[in-house]
Amino acid sequence: MLACRMNGGLEGIVDAVFRELRDATLRLQQSEVCFCSQTPAELRLHTPLASGADQVAAKSARSNGYQIHALLPFSAEDYRQDFEIGDELDEFELALDAADAVIALPGERSAPEDAYVVVGKKMIEEADVIVAIWDGLEGRGPGGTAHVVELARASAVPVIHINLDWSSDRIRTRMLVGDDAIEPEAGSQLTSDSYFRLLRDTLQASAASIATASPGTGRKRGSASPA
Repeated sequence: MLACRMNGGLEGIVDAVFRELRDATLRLQQSEVCFCSQTPAELRLHTPLASGADQVAAKSARSNGYQIHALLPFSAEDYRQDFEIGDELDEFELALDAADAVIALPGERSAPEDAYVVVGKKMIEEADVIVAIWDGLEGRGPGGTAHVVELARASAVPVIHINLDWSSDRIRTRMLVGDDAIEPEAGSQLTSDSYFRLLRDTLQASAASIATASPGTGRKRGSASPA
């Protein structure tokens, strides 16, 4: 497993995950021409840019060549109410300004939980892979990370789980595919081949599904879009 001390270690782990996904996507495009487009791969991170992990992921993804698509539960004006005035709001404003696209979903402030669920479902809809920075504990309600992971697994969207283990002060990374968990042996890391196989199997299944639904279209997908 990927492991390091929690203090100051998260950014490095997140950066490694996005780098591995990027490299696996490019490798897949070169080796699997039967279902990958030969146009340049488009790497996108879909995120609501919440304080903490979301913004860490956005910075890391951008540094690795991803476009950032901000998925907001409300209008930007309404969403700003989620952030404490001061550094927290300022950091959100910077992250929002840096986004390549901003999509404000039609959530209602009177029903915030429903709005966050819609964001989670939209991320799953847009993603080939979900990257979840999460302590693995039960969620605080619909729309939280635990709920999104549950929905992704039920929808056959694989999850790369960056597990914040508070009991040991360590960060560990594994892959969740349906009901299965892919975890390296103790003391080892997820390999580049693990990322490659995950993307290959995911995109092969997606291509087969598209071909079954629309015979003869020949549509190909050439990029992974972690969300």
